[in-house]
Amino acid sequence: MLKERQILALALACPTWGPQRISDQLRLEGVTISASTIWRALHRLGLGTRMDRLLVLEMHSAKSAGLLTERTRRNLSRRKVRHVQAEHPGELVCIDTFYIGKLKGVGKLWQITACDAASSYAMAKIVAANNATEAASFLCSVVEPEVAKAGWRLCRVLTDGGSEFKGAFDDACAEMGVRHTRTKPRHAWTNGFVERLQGTILHEYWRVVFRRRYFRHRHQLQTSLESFLEFYNFQRPHRGYRTKGRVPAEIFWGAVREQRHEEA
Repeated sequence: MLKERQILALALACPTWGPQRISDQLRLEGVTISASTIWRALHRLGLGTRMDRLLVLEMHSAKSAGLLTERTRRNLSRRKVRHVQAEHPGELVCIDTFYIGKLKGVGKLWQITACDAASSYAMAKIVAANNATEAASFLCSVVEPEVAKAGWRLCRVLTDGGSEFKGAFDDACAEMGVRHTRTKPRHAWTNGFVERLQGTILHEYWRVVFRRRYFRHRHQLQTSLESFLEFYNFQRPHRGYRTKGRVPAEIFWGAVREQRHEEA
């Protein structure tokens, strides 16, 4: 915390300096912090860009002078906000699919993936067809029960505009009282939580395990994937701004733990 306060103080004192310049200055003062650590700290504090830092300085000056200038108003209106907002698990779950490939003796396979926006908790299923029926089944048999088991209610899901998230999927959402929203066309990054999760699973797991094992059946891939998700949710270190060093399960299963603690 002391180092974070030192980063914050210098970043606001010299708002046009980048992480490397801040790192160099702190080193001269006897404090060694890498530029990458400073970059992460600034983004976690909402000061990741030069404009963010200048805006804080401008707001402070405006309050001191008792006047909010028109320039400050314009900057505030242009300031970027996070594309998803979720205060607790189940409030928003991001869902997407990706093509795993065609495995000899198994056939074509896809992975449907869900990421809880508030906790980064991951859920996934291997399917033989990328359609609305499979997506609806995943929502009803995997996502909603897992959220409910953790003591939360599934409120909203975010997907792209693919055909697999229409028809039966919309019907399933309506039946469960879940709000379904879609990303804008050609704006896939607005579903970044699950996009990054799928990239992590691909790079950290599938590209490794396919070089170690030969799969003959789809259920073998599912069992293998679930073992990685167990590690990802309960053991793997996370540095995202949501988790702040905690594992996803610590946040996702928090309601259940609190209830058990109260009962004890």
